[in-house]
Amino acid sequence: MKKLPIGLQNFKEIIEEGYLYVDKTRQIFDLIDKGKLYFLSRPRRFGKSLTLTTLRYIFEGEKELFKGLYIAEKTDYDWEKHPVLQFNFAAYGHEYDSDELRVSIKRDLQKHSERFDIKLPDIRIADQFRILIEEISQKYNSVVILLDEYGKPIVDFLTEPKKAAANRGVLREFFSPLKDLDSQQHLRFLFITGVSKFSKVSLFSDLNNLQDLTMNPPYDLMGITHEEFLEYFKDYCLQFPVERFKINREQLLDWIKLWYNGYSYDGETKLYNPFSILNFFKSERFRNFWFATGTPTFLVETIRDTHINPQELEEVKVDDTFFDKFSLEDLDMSGLLFQTGYLTVKRIEYKGYQAKYYLGYPNMEVYRAFIHNLLEAFTYKVNSTVNGALIRMQEGLEEGKVGEFVRQIEILLADISYHLHPKNKPEEEAFKMWEGYFHTIIYLITSFMNLYVQSEITKHKGRLDLMIEVDEFLYLIEFKLDQPAENAIKQIKNRDYLKSYINSPKTIHLVGISFSKTERNVSTWTSEIWER
Repeated sequence: MKKLPIGLQNFKEIIEEGYLYVDKTRQIFDLIDKGKLYFLSRPRRFGKSLTLTTLRYIFEGEKELFKGLYIAEKTDYDWEKHPVLQFNFAAYGHEYDSDELRVSIKRDLQKHSERFDIKLPDIRIADQFRILIEEISQKYNSVVILLDEYGKPIVDFLTEPKKAAANRGVLREFFSPLKDLDSQQHLRFLFITGVSKFSKVSLFSDLNNLQDLTMNPPYDLMGITHEEFLEYFKDYCLQFPVERFKINREQLLDWIKLWYNGYSYDGETKLYNPFSILNFFKSERFRNFWFATGTPTFLVETIRDTHINPQELEEVKVDDTFFDKFSLEDLDMSGLLFQTGYLTVKRIEYKGYQAKYYLGYPNMEVYRAFIHNLLEAFTYKVNSTVNGALIRMQEGLEEGKVGEFVRQIEILLADISYHLHPKNKPEEEAFKMWEGYFHTIIYLITSFMNLYVQSEITKHKGRLDLMIEVDEFLYLIEFKLDQPAENAIKQIKNRDYLKSYINSPKTIHLVGISFSKTERNVSTWTSEIWER
Protein backbone atom coordinates (compact mmCIF):
# COMPACT_ATOMS: atom_id res chain seq x y z
CA MET A 1 0.00 0.00 0.00
CA LYS A 2 1.55 3.27 -1.12
CA LYS A 3 2.27 6.13 1.27
CA LEU A 4 -0.13 9.07 1.44
CA PRO A 5 1.42 12.25 -0.06
CA ILE A 6 0.08 14.65 2.56
CA GLY A 7 1.46 18.13 2.00
CA LEU A 8 3.50 17.04 -1.04
CA GLN A 9 3.03 19.03 -4.25
CA ASN A 10 6.01 17.97 -6.34
CA PHE A 11 5.23 15.23 -8.86
CA LYS A 12 8.83 13.97 -9.03
CA GLU A 13 9.11 13.57 -5.26
CA ILE A 14 5.78 11.72 -5.11
CA ILE A 15 6.78 9.25 -7.83
CA GLU A 16 10.40 8.66 -6.75
CA GLU A 17 9.53 8.23 -3.08
CA GLY A 18 6.72 5.78 -3.78
CA TYR A 19 3.75 7.93 -2.74
CA LEU A 20 0.21 7.43 -4.01
CA TYR A 21 -0.50 9.34 -7.24
CA VAL A 22 -3.94 9.56 -8.84
CA ASP A 23 -3.14 9.46 -12.55
CA LYS A 24 -4.29 12.68 -14.23
CA THR A 25 -1.95 12.41 -17.21
CA ARG A 26 -4.79 11.51 -19.62
CA GLN A 27 -6.43 14.88 -18.98
CA ILE A 28 -3.06 16.66 -19.07
CA PHE A 29 -2.10 15.04 -22.38
CA ASP A 30 -5.38 16.18 -23.93
CA LEU A 31 -4.64 19.77 -22.91
CA ILE A 32 -1.12 19.63 -24.35
CA ASP A 33 -2.37 17.97 -27.52
CA LYS A 34 -5.28 20.34 -28.18
CA GLY A 35 -4.07 23.75 -27.03
CA LYS A 36 -1.29 25.78 -25.46
CA LEU A 37 -2.60 28.78 -23.44
CA TYR A 38 -4.75 27.96 -20.42
CA PHE A 39 -6.19 29.45 -17.26
CA LEU A 40 -7.86 27.48 -14.46
CA SER A 41 -9.38 28.64 -11.18
CA ARG A 42 -9.86 26.14 -8.36
CA PRO A 43 -10.10 26.36 -4.53
CA ARG A 44 -7.03 25.95 -2.34
CA ARG A 45 -5.65 22.48 -1.65
CA PHE A 46 -7.22 21.14 -4.83
CA GLY A 47 -4.09 19.99 -6.66
CA LYS A 48 -3.11 23.07 -8.65
CA SER A 49 0.57 22.99 -7.66
CA LEU A 50 0.83 19.24 -8.28
CA THR A 51 -0.68 19.69 -11.73
CA LEU A 52 1.89 22.36 -12.59
CA THR A 53 4.84 20.25 -11.45
CA THR A 54 3.46 17.33 -13.46
CA LEU A 55 3.42 19.59 -16.53
CA ARG A 56 6.94 20.71 -15.72
CA TYR A 57 8.42 17.21 -15.80
CA ILE A 58 6.47 16.30 -18.93
CA PHE A 59 7.89 19.29 -20.79
CA GLU A 60 11.36 18.69 -19.40
CA GLY A 61 11.19 15.27 -21.07
CA GLU A 62 11.54 13.10 -17.94
CA LYS A 63 9.68 10.14 -19.42
CA GLU A 64 10.99 7.66 -16.83
CA LEU A 65 8.97 9.39 -14.11
CA PHE A 66 5.78 8.54 -15.98
CA LYS A 67 6.35 4.84 -16.38
CA GLY A 68 3.02 3.04 -15.93
CA LEU A 69 0.99 6.25 -16.29
CA TYR A 70 -1.40 7.02 -19.13
CA ILE A 71 0.73 9.58 -20.98
CA ALA A 72 3.72 7.24 -21.23
CA GLU A 73 1.86 4.01 -21.93
CA LYS A 74 -1.15 4.98 -24.07
CA THR A 75 -0.17 8.06 -26.09
CA ASP A 76 2.35 8.98 -28.76
CA TYR A 77 3.68 12.01 -26.87
CA ASP A 78 7.15 12.90 -28.23
CA TRP A 79 8.79 13.95 -24.92
CA GLU A 80 10.61 16.85 -26.57
CA LYS A 81 12.53 18.91 -23.99
CA HIS A 82 11.53 22.52 -23.40
CA PRO A 83 12.87 25.11 -20.94
CA VAL A 84 10.33 25.63 -18.15
CA LEU A 85 9.83 28.82 -16.14
CA GLN A 86 7.72 28.19 -13.06
CA PHE A 87 6.46 30.97 -10.79
CA ASN A 88 4.62 30.54 -7.50
CA PHE A 89 3.02 33.80 -6.41
CA ALA A 90 1.93 32.23 -3.12
CA ALA A 91 5.61 32.13 -2.13
CA TYR A 92 5.97 35.91 -2.32
CA GLY A 93 4.95 36.36 1.28
CA HIS A 94 1.72 37.24 3.00
CA GLU A 95 0.40 40.72 2.20
CA TYR A 96 3.25 41.96 0.05
CA ASP A 97 2.73 45.54 -1.10
CA SER A 98 3.43 46.52 -4.70
CA ASP A 99 7.10 47.42 -4.08
CA GLU A 100 7.81 44.10 -2.34
CA LEU A 101 5.91 42.24 -5.05
CA ARG A 102 7.97 43.92 -7.76
CA VAL A 103 11.22 43.03 -5.97
CA SER A 104 10.16 39.38 -5.58
CA ILE A 105 9.21 39.01 -9.24
CA LYS A 106 12.51 40.55 -10.31
CA ARG A 107 14.36 38.17 -8.00
CA ASP A 108 12.63 35.17 -9.61
CA LEU A 109 13.36 36.49 -13.09
CA GLN A 110 17.01 36.82 -12.11
CA LYS A 111 17.12 33.24 -10.79
CA HIS A 112 15.69 31.92 -14.04
CA SER A 113 18.16 33.98 -16.07
CA GLU A 114 21.06 32.47 -14.10
CA ARG A 115 19.74 28.94 -14.75
CA PHE A 116 19.94 29.56 -18.48
CA ASP A 117 23.12 31.69 -18.42
CA ILE A 118 21.41 34.88 -19.54
CA LYS A 119 22.22 38.38 -18.31
CA LEU A 120 19.23 40.60 -17.53
CA PRO A 121 19.54 44.41 -17.38
CA ASP A 122 17.96 46.17 -14.39
CA ILE A 123 14.91 47.49 -16.19
CA ARG A 124 11.13 47.27 -15.75
CA ILE A 125 9.58 43.84 -15.13
CA ALA A 126 7.81 43.57 -18.47
CA ASP A 127 11.01 44.18 -20.42
CA GLN A 128 13.00 41.77 -18.26
CA PHE A 129 10.36 39.08 -18.77
CA ARG A 130 10.34 39.65 -22.52
CA ILE A 131 14.12 39.54 -22.86
CA LEU A 132 14.37 36.41 -20.70
CA ILE A 133 11.85 34.44 -22.77
CA GLU A 134 13.18 35.62 -26.13
CA GLU A 135 16.77 34.72 -25.31
CA ILE A 136 15.91 31.35 -23.75
CA SER A 137 13.76 30.50 -26.77
CA GLN A 138 16.49 31.45 -29.24
CA LYS A 139 19.18 29.65 -27.24
CA TYR A 140 17.31 26.44 -26.40
CA ASN A 141 13.68 25.88 -27.45
CA SER A 142 10.25 27.47 -27.15
CA VAL A 143 9.45 28.20 -23.49
CA VAL A 144 6.89 26.68 -21.13
CA ILE A 145 5.54 29.08 -18.48
CA LEU A 146 3.72 27.77 -15.40
CA LEU A 147 2.17 30.34 -13.04
CA ASP A 148 0.73 29.20 -9.72
CA GLU A 149 -1.63 31.24 -7.48
CA TYR A 150 -1.37 34.25 -9.78
CA GLY A 151 -4.03 36.20 -7.86
CA LYS A 152 -2.68 35.86 -4.31
CA PRO A 153 -1.10 39.35 -4.26
CA ILE A 154 -4.61 40.68 -4.97
CA VAL A 155 -6.62 38.32 -2.75
CA ASP A 156 -4.42 39.16 0.27
CA PHE A 157 -5.70 42.74 0.06
CA LEU A 158 -9.43 42.32 -0.61
CA THR A 159 -10.13 44.50 2.43
CA GLU A 160 -7.64 47.15 1.24
CA PRO A 161 -8.67 48.03 -2.33
CA LYS A 162 -5.88 50.57 -2.93
CA LYS A 163 -3.14 48.05 -2.14
CA ALA A 164 -4.93 45.38 -4.16
CA ALA A 165 -5.16 47.74 -7.13
CA ALA A 166 -1.45 48.58 -6.83
CA ASN A 167 -0.53 44.88 -6.87
CA ARG A 168 -2.89 44.40 -9.79
CA GLY A 169 -0.89 47.00 -11.68
CA VAL A 170 2.36 45.09 -11.07
CA LEU A 171 0.79 41.84 -12.25
CA ARG A 172 -0.64 43.52 -15.33
CA GLU A 173 2.86 44.72 -16.24
CA PHE A 174 4.28 41.23 -15.68
CA PHE A 175 1.72 39.56 -17.96
CA SER A 176 1.74 42.22 -20.67
CA PRO A 177 4.46 40.72 -22.97
CA LEU A 178 2.88 37.25 -23.22
CA LYS A 179 0.63 37.73 -26.25
CA ASP A 180 3.39 39.18 -28.38
CA LEU A 181 5.80 36.46 -27.26
CA ASP A 182 3.26 33.81 -28.26
CA SER A 183 2.71 35.39 -31.68
CA GLN A 184 6.47 35.22 -32.24
CA GLN A 185 6.35 31.49 -31.35
CA HIS A 186 8.54 31.87 -28.29
CA LEU A 187 5.93 30.08 -26.12
CA ARG A 188 5.30 26.35 -26.25
CA PHE A 189 2.77 26.25 -23.41
CA LEU A 190 1.28 28.56 -20.78
CA PHE A 191 -0.75 27.44 -17.77
CA ILE A 192 -2.02 29.90 -15.15
CA THR A 193 -3.80 28.83 -11.96
CA GLY A 194 -5.34 30.62 -9.02
CA VAL A 195 -8.11 30.49 -6.44
CA SER A 196 -10.01 33.45 -7.84
CA LYS A 197 -10.86 34.40 -11.37
CA PHE A 198 -10.71 38.19 -11.61
CA SER A 199 -12.51 40.01 -14.39
CA LYS A 200 -12.23 43.65 -15.48
CA VAL A 201 -8.65 43.80 -14.24
CA SER A 202 -6.97 43.56 -17.65
CA LEU A 203 -4.39 41.08 -16.41
CA PHE A 204 -4.92 38.88 -19.43
CA SER A 205 -6.72 41.34 -21.71
CA ASP A 206 -4.14 40.94 -24.47
CA LEU A 207 -4.22 37.14 -24.25
CA ASN A 208 -7.54 36.88 -26.06
CA ASN A 209 -6.84 33.26 -27.00
CA LEU A 210 -6.28 32.16 -23.38
CA GLN A 211 -8.63 29.22 -22.77
CA ASP A 212 -10.46 29.43 -19.45
CA LEU A 213 -10.99 25.92 -18.07
CA THR A 214 -12.73 27.06 -14.87
CA MET A 215 -16.23 26.07 -16.01
CA ASN A 216 -15.19 23.87 -18.92
CA PRO A 217 -13.85 20.33 -19.36
CA PRO A 218 -11.85 18.48 -18.30
CA TYR A 219 -13.77 18.95 -15.04
CA ASP A 220 -11.76 16.18 -13.38
CA LEU A 221 -8.29 17.61 -14.14
CA MET A 222 -8.02 18.39 -10.42
CA GLY A 223 -9.83 16.76 -7.53
CA ILE A 224 -10.70 13.07 -7.23
CA THR A 225 -13.77 11.50 -8.81
CA HIS A 226 -15.68 8.78 -6.96
CA GLU A 227 -14.45 6.21 -9.49
CA GLU A 228 -10.84 7.28 -8.87
CA PHE A 229 -11.45 7.17 -5.14
CA LEU A 230 -12.69 3.58 -5.32
CA GLU A 231 -9.71 2.55 -7.47
CA TYR A 232 -6.83 4.29 -5.69
CA PHE A 233 -8.05 4.16 -2.07
CA LYS A 234 -9.49 0.64 -2.06
CA ASP A 235 -6.81 -0.72 0.29
CA TYR A 236 -7.23 2.16 2.70
CA CYS A 237 -10.98 1.56 2.86
CA LEU A 238 -10.40 -2.11 3.56
CA GLN A 239 -8.04 -1.32 6.44
CA PHE A 240 -10.14 1.46 7.94
CA PRO A 241 -11.31 0.55 11.49
CA VAL A 242 -15.06 0.67 10.81
CA GLU A 243 -15.80 -0.94 14.17
CA ARG A 244 -14.84 2.34 15.81
CA PHE A 245 -17.95 3.94 14.29
CA LYS A 246 -20.08 0.78 14.50
CA ILE A 247 -20.64 0.73 10.75
CA ASN A 248 -19.82 -1.61 7.85
CA ARG A 249 -17.64 -0.94 4.78
CA GLU A 250 -20.60 0.10 2.63
CA GLN A 251 -21.71 2.66 5.22
CA LEU A 252 -18.12 3.92 5.43
CA LEU A 253 -18.15 4.75 1.70
CA ASP A 254 -21.49 6.54 2.11
CA TRP A 255 -20.15 8.61 5.00
CA ILE A 256 -16.94 9.53 3.17
CA LYS A 257 -18.97 10.58 0.13
CA LEU A 258 -21.32 12.67 2.27
CA TRP A 259 -18.48 14.40 4.10
CA TYR A 260 -15.88 14.98 1.40
CA ASN A 261 -17.39 14.55 -2.07
CA GLY A 262 -19.50 17.11 -3.92
CA TYR A 263 -17.33 19.78 -5.56
CA SER A 264 -18.62 20.28 -9.10
CA TYR A 265 -18.28 22.68 -12.02
CA ASP A 266 -20.84 21.13 -14.36
CA GLY A 267 -23.44 19.87 -11.86
CA GLU A 268 -22.64 16.26 -12.77
CA THR A 269 -18.95 15.51 -12.21
CA LYS A 270 -18.57 15.31 -8.42
CA LEU A 271 -15.12 15.64 -6.89
CA TYR A 272 -13.39 14.99 -3.57
CA ASN A 273 -10.89 17.52 -2.30
CA PRO A 274 -7.58 15.55 -2.29
CA PHE A 275 -6.32 17.22 0.89
CA SER A 276 -9.37 16.11 2.89
CA ILE A 277 -9.28 12.51 1.64
CA LEU A 278 -5.57 12.08 2.36
CA ASN A 279 -5.89 13.50 5.86
CA PHE A 280 -9.02 11.45 6.55
CA PHE A 281 -7.20 8.18 5.93
CA LYS A 282 -4.15 9.42 7.82
CA SER A 283 -6.09 10.35 10.96
CA GLU A 284 -8.96 7.84 10.59
CA ARG A 285 -11.37 10.54 11.77
CA PHE A 286 -14.19 12.52 10.17
CA ARG A 287 -12.88 16.06 10.60
CA ASN A 288 -12.86 19.37 8.75
CA PHE A 289 -9.38 19.08 7.24
CA TRP A 290 -9.71 21.37 4.21
CA PHE A 291 -11.69 23.99 6.07
CA ALA A 292 -9.22 24.10 8.97
CA THR A 293 -6.35 25.13 6.65
CA GLY A 294 -7.86 28.54 5.97
CA THR A 295 -10.58 29.82 8.30
CA PRO A 296 -12.52 32.40 6.23
CA THR A 297 -12.60 35.20 8.82
CA PHE A 298 -13.02 37.88 6.17
CA LEU A 299 -15.91 36.02 4.55
CA VAL A 300 -17.94 35.26 7.68
CA GLU A 301 -17.45 38.71 9.15
CA THR A 302 -18.51 40.31 5.87
CA ILE A 303 -21.65 38.15 5.80
CA ARG A 304 -22.42 39.30 9.34
CA ASP A 305 -21.60 42.97 8.88
CA THR A 306 -23.49 43.34 5.58
CA HIS A 307 -26.55 41.54 6.99
CA ILE A 308 -26.56 38.74 4.43
CA ASN A 309 -29.01 36.01 5.43
CA PRO A 310 -26.90 32.81 5.73
CA GLN A 311 -29.97 30.70 4.98
CA GLU A 312 -29.99 32.10 1.45
CA LEU A 313 -26.54 30.60 0.81
CA GLU A 314 -27.97 27.07 0.90
CA GLU A 315 -29.29 27.64 -2.63
CA VAL A 316 -28.01 30.49 -4.78
CA LYS A 317 -29.43 30.81 -8.31
CA VAL A 318 -27.21 32.39 -10.98
CA ASP A 319 -26.79 32.46 -14.74
CA ASP A 320 -23.74 32.18 -16.99
CA THR A 321 -22.72 35.81 -16.51
CA PHE A 322 -22.17 35.19 -12.79
CA PHE A 323 -18.92 33.32 -13.47
CA ASP A 324 -17.34 36.23 -15.38
CA LYS A 325 -18.10 39.15 -13.08
CA PHE A 326 -15.60 38.86 -10.23
CA SER A 327 -13.83 42.19 -9.79
CA LEU A 328 -12.08 44.22 -7.10
CA GLU A 329 -14.42 47.14 -7.59
CA ASP A 330 -17.61 45.14 -7.01
CA LEU A 331 -16.98 42.16 -4.73
CA ASP A 332 -19.97 39.82 -4.68
CA MET A 333 -20.25 37.50 -1.67
CA SER A 334 -21.75 34.60 -3.61
CA GLY A 335 -18.96 34.96 -6.17
CA LEU A 336 -16.32 34.97 -3.45
CA LEU A 337 -17.80 31.89 -1.80
CA PHE A 338 -17.96 30.02 -5.10
CA GLN A 339 -14.42 30.84 -6.17
CA THR A 340 -12.96 30.00 -2.77
CA GLY A 341 -14.76 26.63 -2.63
CA TYR A 342 -17.45 27.24 0.00
CA LEU A 343 -20.18 27.04 -2.65
CA THR A 344 -20.22 24.80 -5.71
CA VAL A 345 -22.51 23.93 -8.62
CA LYS A 346 -25.17 21.54 -7.33
CA ARG A 347 -27.14 21.31 -10.56
CA ILE A 348 -27.80 23.09 -13.85
CA GLU A 349 -31.22 23.53 -15.44
CA TYR A 350 -31.54 24.37 -19.13
CA LYS A 351 -34.38 26.27 -20.74
CA GLY A 352 -33.62 26.46 -24.43
CA TYR A 353 -30.14 27.90 -24.77
CA GLN A 354 -30.22 29.49 -21.32
CA ALA A 355 -28.73 27.79 -18.28
CA LYS A 356 -29.61 28.39 -14.64
CA TYR A 357 -27.01 27.30 -12.09
CA TYR A 358 -27.92 26.28 -8.54
CA LEU A 359 -25.07 26.78 -6.07
CA GLY A 360 -24.83 25.30 -2.59
CA TYR A 361 -22.43 23.86 -0.03
CA PRO A 362 -20.43 20.99 -1.59
CA ASN A 363 -20.45 18.59 1.36
CA MET A 364 -20.82 18.14 5.10
CA GLU A 365 -17.23 19.17 5.83
CA VAL A 366 -17.74 22.61 4.34
CA TYR A 367 -21.35 22.99 5.49
CA ARG A 368 -20.84 22.20 9.16
CA ALA A 369 -17.56 24.08 9.47
CA PHE A 370 -18.86 27.17 7.71
CA ILE A 371 -22.07 27.21 9.76
CA HIS A 372 -19.99 26.89 12.94
CA ASN A 373 -17.77 29.82 11.91
CA LEU A 374 -20.83 31.91 11.08
CA LEU A 375 -22.26 31.15 14.51
CA GLU A 376 -19.03 32.32 16.16
CA ALA A 377 -19.12 35.52 14.10
CA PHE A 378 -22.80 36.30 14.70
CA THR A 379 -22.65 35.61 18.45
CA TYR A 380 -19.21 37.23 18.92
CA LYS A 381 -18.24 34.15 20.92
CA VAL A 382 -15.03 32.14 20.84
CA ASN A 383 -14.88 28.61 19.49
CA SER A 384 -14.91 26.90 22.90
CA THR A 385 -18.01 28.78 24.05
CA VAL A 386 -19.94 27.95 20.89
CA ASN A 387 -18.80 24.31 21.00
CA GLY A 388 -19.88 23.89 24.60
CA ALA A 389 -23.27 25.50 24.00
CA LEU A 390 -24.02 23.36 20.92
CA ILE A 391 -23.08 20.13 22.68
CA ARG A 392 -25.24 20.94 25.72
CA MET A 393 -28.15 22.02 23.51
CA GLN A 394 -28.16 18.77 21.62
CA GLU A 395 -27.83 16.71 24.80
CA GLY A 396 -30.70 18.63 26.35
CA LEU A 397 -32.98 17.98 23.40
CA GLU A 398 -32.04 14.31 23.24
CA GLU A 399 -32.83 13.95 26.97
CA GLY A 400 -36.08 15.95 26.89
CA LYS A 401 -34.57 18.84 28.90
CA VAL A 402 -36.02 21.95 27.29
CA GLY A 403 -34.56 24.17 30.00
CA GLU A 404 -30.99 23.28 29.02
CA PHE A 405 -31.73 24.11 25.37
CA VAL A 406 -33.07 27.54 26.35
CA ARG A 407 -30.23 28.22 28.80
CA GLN A 408 -27.64 27.72 26.06
CA ILE A 409 -29.55 30.11 23.78
CA GLU A 410 -29.26 32.69 26.58
CA ILE A 411 -25.50 32.11 26.76
CA LEU A 412 -25.04 32.57 23.02
CA LEU A 413 -27.18 35.72 22.95
CA ALA A 414 -25.44 37.26 25.96
CA ASP A 415 -23.61 40.52 25.17
CA ILE A 416 -24.78 40.63 21.56
CA SER A 417 -26.67 43.86 22.27
CA TYR A 418 -23.29 45.48 23.06
CA HIS A 419 -22.09 44.77 19.52
CA LEU A 420 -25.45 45.55 17.92
CA HIS A 421 -26.15 49.05 19.13
CA PRO A 422 -26.27 51.14 15.94
CA LYS A 423 -25.40 54.77 16.48
CA ASN A 424 -27.84 57.51 15.44
CA LYS A 425 -30.59 55.07 14.55
CA PRO A 426 -34.16 54.99 15.92
CA GLU A 427 -34.89 52.32 18.52
CA GLU A 428 -37.35 50.56 16.24
CA GLU A 429 -34.77 50.25 13.46
CA ALA A 430 -32.14 49.09 15.92
CA PHE A 431 -34.52 46.47 17.26
CA LYS A 432 -35.31 45.14 13.78
CA MET A 433 -31.59 44.65 13.28
CA TRP A 434 -31.37 42.67 16.49
CA GLU A 435 -34.49 40.67 15.59
CA GLY A 436 -32.86 39.67 12.29
CA TYR A 437 -29.76 38.62 14.21
CA PHE A 438 -31.81 36.49 16.55
CA HIS A 439 -33.53 34.60 13.73
CA THR A 440 -30.15 34.07 12.03
CA ILE A 441 -28.59 32.67 15.21
CA ILE A 442 -31.49 30.26 15.75
CA TYR A 443 -31.12 29.11 12.14
CA LEU A 444 -27.36 28.58 12.57
CA ILE A 445 -27.79 26.71 15.86
CA THR A 446 -30.40 24.30 14.54
CA SER A 447 -28.63 23.84 11.19
CA PHE A 448 -25.40 22.80 12.86
CA MET A 449 -26.90 20.23 15.22
CA ASN A 450 -27.05 16.74 13.75
CA LEU A 451 -30.83 16.59 14.13
CA TYR A 452 -33.88 16.70 11.89
CA VAL A 453 -34.89 20.36 11.92
CA GLN A 454 -37.42 22.44 9.99
CA SER A 455 -37.96 26.17 10.38
CA GLU A 456 -40.82 28.49 9.42
CA ILE A 457 -43.04 25.59 8.40
CA THR A 458 -46.09 26.79 6.48
CA LYS A 459 -49.36 25.49 7.95
CA HIS A 460 -53.00 26.07 7.05
CA LYS A 461 -53.41 28.82 9.65
CA GLY A 462 -49.89 30.27 9.79
CA ARG A 463 -46.24 29.34 10.17
CA LEU A 464 -44.65 27.25 12.88
CA ASP A 465 -41.31 28.81 13.81
CA LEU A 466 -39.36 25.64 14.50
CA MET A 467 -39.69 21.86 14.65
CA ILE A 468 -36.88 19.67 16.01
CA GLU A 469 -37.02 15.89 16.01
CA VAL A 470 -34.73 13.53 17.95
CA ASP A 471 -34.92 9.80 18.69
CA GLU A 472 -37.52 9.99 21.47
CA PHE A 473 -38.85 13.54 21.35
CA LEU A 474 -40.42 15.99 18.93
CA TYR A 475 -40.34 19.72 19.73
CA LEU A 476 -42.75 22.30 18.31
CA ILE A 477 -41.27 25.71 19.13
CA GLU A 478 -42.81 29.16 18.73
CA PHE A 479 -41.02 32.46 19.46
CA LYS A 480 -42.57 35.68 20.75
CA LEU A 481 -41.29 39.19 21.34
CA ASP A 482 -42.27 41.07 24.54
CA GLN A 483 -45.21 38.74 25.10
CA PRO A 484 -45.89 36.07 27.70
CA ALA A 485 -44.34 32.77 26.62
CA GLU A 486 -47.72 31.14 27.27
CA ASN A 487 -49.07 32.99 24.21
CA ALA A 488 -46.72 30.97 22.04
CA ILE A 489 -48.13 27.69 23.38
CA LYS A 490 -51.67 28.95 22.77
CA GLN A 491 -50.77 29.81 19.17
CA ILE A 492 -49.42 26.32 18.52
CA LYS A 493 -52.72 24.87 19.76
CA ASN A 494 -55.15 27.44 18.30
CA ARG A 495 -53.64 27.32 14.81
CA ASP A 496 -53.65 23.53 14.63
CA TYR A 497 -49.87 23.27 14.21
CA LEU A 498 -50.14 19.91 15.96
CA LYS A 499 -52.22 18.21 13.28
CA SER A 500 -49.24 17.13 11.19
CA TYR A 501 -47.62 15.38 14.16
CA ILE A 502 -50.43 13.73 16.15
CA ASN A 503 -49.62 10.27 14.78
CA SER A 504 -45.99 10.47 15.82
CA PRO A 505 -45.09 7.87 18.46
CA LYS A 506 -42.65 10.32 20.01
CA THR A 507 -43.25 12.49 23.06
CA ILE A 508 -44.25 15.92 21.77
CA HIS A 509 -43.08 19.04 23.61
CA LEU A 510 -44.82 22.35 22.96
CA VAL A 511 -42.32 25.13 23.64
CA GLY A 512 -42.84 28.87 23.88
CA ILE A 513 -39.86 31.24 24.10
CA SER A 514 -40.29 34.99 24.54
CA PHE A 515 -37.58 37.58 23.91
CA SER A 516 -37.20 41.06 25.33
CA LYS A 517 -36.59 44.17 23.21
CA THR A 518 -34.68 45.85 25.98
CA GLU A 519 -32.67 42.85 27.23
CA ARG A 520 -31.99 41.46 23.73
CA ASN A 521 -32.25 37.97 25.18
CA VAL A 522 -34.74 35.41 26.44
CA SER A 523 -37.15 36.97 28.92
CA THR A 524 -39.43 33.99 29.68
CA TRP A 525 -40.05 30.52 28.40
CA THR A 526 -42.45 27.68 29.04
CA SER A 527 -43.09 24.15 27.79
CA GLU A 528 -45.61 21.40 28.17
CA ILE A 529 -45.95 17.84 26.97
CA TRP A 530 -48.91 17.36 24.66
CA GLU A 531 -51.38 14.91 26.10
CA ARG A 532 -52.99 12.74 23.44
